[in-house]
Amino acid sequence: MRFFSKERWLELTGRLYLQMRLRTPEKIERELSIKYEGQYRNAGLTLLFDVFMAIAVVVAVAILAVTLYLFAA
Repeated sequence: MRFFSKERWLELTGRLYLQMRLRTPEKIERELSIKYEGQYRNAGLTLLFDVFMAIAVVVAVAILAVTLYLFAA
């Protein structure tokens, strides 16, 4: 049995994310039931995908900037 499996890690990340963002237990429970289907794991997955998308946007803009710079020179 692994202590920090993927599921446990996503659940912990989702729990911390919602606690930092919403702060009150009532707001957390409401947001969890409405947006994340009652699972902290889904909140963790959403946060993970948002981070990956932000990194992908930065990389795409950097590639575009380098390409334009090389063709302009």
